[in-house]
Amino acid sequence: MFLTVKAEYGGPPLIQLSVRRTWASQVAAPGWAVLGGCPVLDVLDRDESVTPRRPARVRAALICADYDAGMHGWRAHADNRDLHVAWSPQGHATLVMPWEEPPDGHEVKAP
Repeated sequence: MFLTVKAEYGGPPLIQLSVRRTWASQVAAPGWAVLGGCPVLDVLDRDESVTPRRPARVRAALICADYDAGMHGWRAHADNRDLHVAWSPQGHATLVMPWEEPPDGHEVKAP
């Protein structure tokens, strides 16, 4: 993923992502472009037990931006992570961060 941050007139940054060619059919078309507040770069595994299929594991961009009052202004950082997706009974997705993964490898349930 390429990350571009642009800020003008003291407003918050506009974050633009450049993704690979198959992104539209793999991610955006099924409607999983953003999960848990993070842009999804790729769907790595799907849950076949439900219809329609939904992502079980994704590569997501963890983006943070902050303002440096010195010479830099707005700065952004991104980290691409492969994360499991926990689904609530109501169909809401939550990304499971590495530090939230259970040590025994069991599935995490969404709140």
